[in-house]
Amino acid sequence: MRTLLKRLGYGLLLLVLLGVGGGIYTVWPFVMFPVTEIRIQRTAPLPVIPGEAMLAGVAERDITPPIGIPKMGYSAWAREADGFRNRLKTRAFYLKPKQGEPIVVLQADLPASSLVLHHKVADLIAAHTDVAMHNLSLHVTHTHSGPGQFMDSDFYNTFGSNKPGFDPALFDFLAAQMADAVIAAYESRRPAKMAVGSTEIYGATKNRAMGAYVRNENVADKSEDAAAALRAVNPLITLVRIDALTDSGDYKPLGAFSSFAIHGTGIPPFTHPYHGDVWTFFERELEWNIARQYQPPWQPVHGPFEANHADNNPNYRHGLRGDSETRRIGLALADKAWQLFRSLDTQLQDDVQISSAMREIDLLNLRPQDEKMLCERAIAGTAVVGAAQGDEVFPVSYLPPFQRGWPDEAGDDCHAEKRWMLSKLQAWGMAPTRYPHRVSFTLFRIGDLALLGLPFEITFEAGNRIASAVTDAFGVAENPVARVVVSSHTNGFFGYSATREEYSAQWYEGGHTIYGPNTTEFLAKESAKLAGDLTRQPGYADLPQEWTFALASKSYYPAPVTPSGRRVELQQPRFVDAQANQEPYWEMQLLDVNASAIALHEPLLAIDASDDGENFAPLQDEGVPVNDQGYDLQIIHDGATDAGMARYFLRWHNPLIASPGRWYRFRVDARAGQEAFHSSRFR
Repeated sequence: MRTLLKRLGYGLLLLVLLGVGGGIYTVWPFVMFPVTEIRIQRTAPLPVIPGEAMLAGVAERDITPPIGIPKMGYSAWAREADGFRNRLKTRAFYLKPKQGEPIVVLQADLPASSLVLHHKVADLIAAHTDVAMHNLSLHVTHTHSGPGQFMDSDFYNTFGSNKPGFDPALFDFLAAQMADAVIAAYESRRPAKMAVGSTEIYGATKNRAMGAYVRNENVADKSEDAAAALRAVNPLITLVRIDALTDSGDYKPLGAFSSFAIHGTGIPPFTHPYHGDVWTFFERELEWNIARQYQPPWQPVHGPFEANHADNNPNYRHGLRGDSETRRIGLALADKAWQLFRSLDTQLQDDVQISSAMREIDLLNLRPQDEKMLCERAIAGTAVVGAAQGDEVFPVSYLPPFQRGWPDEAGDDCHAEKRWMLSKLQAWGMAPTRYPHRVSFTLFRIGDLALLGLPFEITFEAGNRIASAVTDAFGVAENPVARVVVSSHTNGFFGYSATREEYSAQWYEGGHTIYGPNTTEFLAKESAKLAGDLTRQPGYADLPQEWTFALASKSYYPAPVTPSGRRVELQQPRFVDAQANQEPYWEMQLLDVNASAIALHEPLLAIDASDDGENFAPLQDEGVPVNDQGYDLQIIHDGATDAGMARYFLRWHNPLIASPGRWYRFRVDARAGQEAFHSSRFR
């Protein structure tokens, strides 16, 4: 008996120590880190000039950050980036009606959107374009293999990644690249035609939170098996196709932006390289198909982003999660989108209704009638520590307080069934201002499409309810919309929005609904209100005139080092065959300039080919250059050396099968005073 009491005492002491340690870990970045203050004013853009033609412009820029930036999405289970498996991009789509203000849909291969990033981009483009802040909307793919540290709240800068802090250098880099894309899209604008379409695809996704989903009162089928999970998803790909007038006088595709509901979690935790996840294959394949079929005089651009996806995971096969399954699912999405794109050939119009509305609400300063809808402060639940289904953290996920479906039955505070992570220490350690609290509601009308952008990860059923409210609001107008897309992760990040019924189950999605059980109801009400505002006043904007963001900061950018060594091949190319869950690849090792000088956002890697082993030319596969603008060339940082140099592995995944007598070699573009490099030949 005495031994049992002693063990219980030790267990209690351990829990106390864990609680204190967790509290210290929660607080220390906010106490010890310096604060970066970012002030942004709402600046008037260039005047809008009416015209006789609808205009469009599209541009793309690379946003692959340097080596060493912490990645966001898997929290403590993420790792710093050691290079890229494929590049991260941002794409700007400028659309201007004949009469009225333009809009810009800005897409990015990032884990989350950010209000401070959106506002900074709007500020940077104001002097160069006619795009006002309320006409710019930032949407992301939610890849979990992209950088963190650029958010507008200390909470997600600290806990979204495996390391804490806002990185000013990363923020400036992303803002500059995105602003440059918008300015380039504006400057390349030309007469255009557009069409909007939708199609369904089942089998690419599955509902990861069936135990919460079946609690919804309007869900008749209460099955929770694997087949039911494949049905309880948002299957819609919604695509806006844009064609533009060429110098020859005909119209050719500029590209498209699209939405789909799928988590960017095909690549699992603990991986190092930047990766666009399923979205990379979705993006590139559609672009290449458009280029081959229509042969426009420019490179077509495809920018997909999240719809209401919060409980919709990639349907990767059990035990095979990783590169191969991510590729398979992404290519399936691209094939379906390609069919949809071609079906719009005959539906293009040169006079599409385009309008916008935007409102920003500070949840810490709600109107009296809304104060009881949301909790007065944000709190994350214990279910967040256990992680979502499919990403369980052993053994944490199996301890009762952190298990999904372990609600607080007392429910005697605003957060109802939510069990507070770290109990009251969370509220003690972080003031309400440390959490995201300025909500952006953005609504674009493009023809018969209403594109609603919200800074939450919205579950399938929560999105249905929000979309229904917006549809009803437009229905009272003379010109209702035919379709509504609710886009998660737009202009900021607030965690999740689950329905009231889903919230009561306290799965991951409910535990991560940080402003309480009525969040979806609040979003639906405000979204419908914004739809009414847009109908009455296109170009409606209810925004502050200026903002100040004060963020606990830490730099993860590699310190500048001037390289003085020379490029050297350390290991000749060798072939590594495919395995059960590994793609085949050629690999070589290279001594090259250090991480601060390698400039991953600039073109770097390509494959050359030769039929005689002497005369090489850039390799193409079905008309597409085999280089790092695709998705099969990789660079991996393998450690620093002396003279400002570093070791790297270069890989060519899924290589072409060499025909007899054909040779290949890696080509590495010039960098930091180093001339272009060519590897030993191989076949």
